[in-house]
Amino acid sequence: MIEVAWKKDLAQRFGAAAESYETQSEVQQKSAKALADHIAARIQNKKILRILEIGCGTGYLTRELLELYPDAQWWVTDISADMLAKCQSSLSDEIINPEYTSGCSSGELPHNLDLSKIHFHTMDGEAVDLDGPFDLICSNMAFQWFHDQEGTLGRLNDLLTSKGTLAFSTLSQGTFELWHKCQNELGIERLAPEFPDAAFYHRCLNGVNVETLQQKFVQCHKDGLDFLGTLREIGAHSSRIGRSRLSVGQLRSLLKKYENYFTGDHIEADYDVVFVLCSRGSTG
Repeated sequence: MIEVAWKKDLAQRFGAAAESYETQSEVQQKSAKALADHIAARIQNKKILRILEIGCGTGYLTRELLELYPDAQWWVTDISADMLAKCQSSLSDEIINPEYTSGCSSGELPHNLDLSKIHFHTMDGEAVDLDGPFDLICSNMAFQWFHDQEGTLGRLNDLLTSKGTLAFSTLSQGTFELWHKCQNELGIERLAPEFPDAAFYHRCLNGVNVETLQQKFVQCHKDGLDFLGTLREIGAHSSRIGRSRLSVGQLRSLLKKYENYFTGDHIEADYDVVFVLCSRGSTG
């Protein structure tokens, strides 16, 4: 029951951030572009007929991949109905109105896309209620919110075609490393989820053709409060299950210690992103 309540709260947080998300999520946008490039290189000449996207957010990855696979049947999903609605409305505007641009993809969507091939569905990525098989299952920066990544990856792998690909980006263990170092030095228990390293995905996907790539992204903020505010603006401020919020005194001490590591007019937040690409068949 605790996990159900936590997931409900997570969906509400992301839903509340739907309108502000694209003004603060530069790392998520960059990782979507990088993931799309990795997918294109990985599957190359394979024909992609059915795509399932998990945790679409406002549609960063959706836009990138629609440019690559405009003829595929799509199932675009998110745990937040509000995020899903934002993705659907912006995609519809961009496809229908040739002069509309979201500014969220590296290219331009084909304006003759058949919208009837894009199905939008509210769904928890750990409890897929759609029937496979899919040629491509993809996700940008959503798996870090899963409670049972190993079990979920196994279930998603079972939904692939015989030569299908599972490709996703997610936060890895080096994310916010300095922030967590400051917490530890102050004796403050880590509030954020623990993010697996790349080796975890090779272990739990044993027997599948797995490739992992690591990339660091840095986002600048004017101060510590701005950093925390950005997380709130994109809905990414949930703590681990069973963790209470910091007291005012703890937060002040943590912010001061964190900011003291920087000497310029801004601070930095580092995102350690791992890209995981799993294929059942050959990668050519």
